[in-house]
Amino acid sequence: MLDYDGTLAPFHTDRFQAIPYPGVAARLQTLSDLAQVRLVLVSGRSARELSQLLGIKVEIWGSHGREHLSPNGSYKHFALDPAERAALDEVERKLSELGWAQTLEVKPSSIAVHWRSADIATQERIRSTVTSVFAGLGRMGSLQLLPFDGGSELRSTDRTKGTAVREILTEESSAIPVAYLGDDLTDEDAFAALGNGGYSVLVRSEVRESGARFWLHPPAELLSFLDDWIRGAS
Repeated sequence: MLDYDGTLAPFHTDRFQAIPYPGVAARLQTLSDLAQVRLVLVSGRSARELSQLLGIKVEIWGSHGREHLSPNGSYKHFALDPAERAALDEVERKLSELGWAQTLEVKPSSIAVHWRSADIATQERIRSTVTSVFAGLGRMGSLQLLPFDGGSELRSTDRTKGTAVREILTEESSAIPVAYLGDDLTDEDAFAALGNGGYSVLVRSEVRESGARFWLHPPAELLSFLDDWIRGAS
């Protein structure tokens, strides 16, 4: 199980230009071709967007576990409560009216606000505006404004990357080796869901406090890990 942005691909100010590290796509293709391997991408991106960007037919849990896209193209979306959906629409409208439409990534079940490419002062103005707009909504179901590397995302917390991991694990034998590789704070739910039953791996240039059991420095150590998994599975 693999996160995408920051794990398999370096961050890019244009998210559609965030392509995998050299050598990663070929290794993912090899893993997906192995009958004894279940290769799953677990991402905050929308599932279909990630599928188009990656160009490989693999299983994808997108939008932090709210979307499931199978390699054969079948798709499932875990819809939001109508009040939460209305709240997201209202936030999108207000932020667009305030001039921040270009920072928004509107997903099937959440809104991400990106400020990685902005200067520090602009980042602070965006952050302050987003916080103020969200606070004006009042308590709205399980919606929370949560940070990620380079922005904040307004999303429901009743499903997370950890939800996806737990559901995947229930479908597999406990004897099968399993790993989850991720870099961001949003991957901590997945690390916790995996617990000590597998390889929870933080993939970052610099280590940080994390629930992951291991740390890899990309891209060289990431590629070595994938090579080892291919050899082991073969």
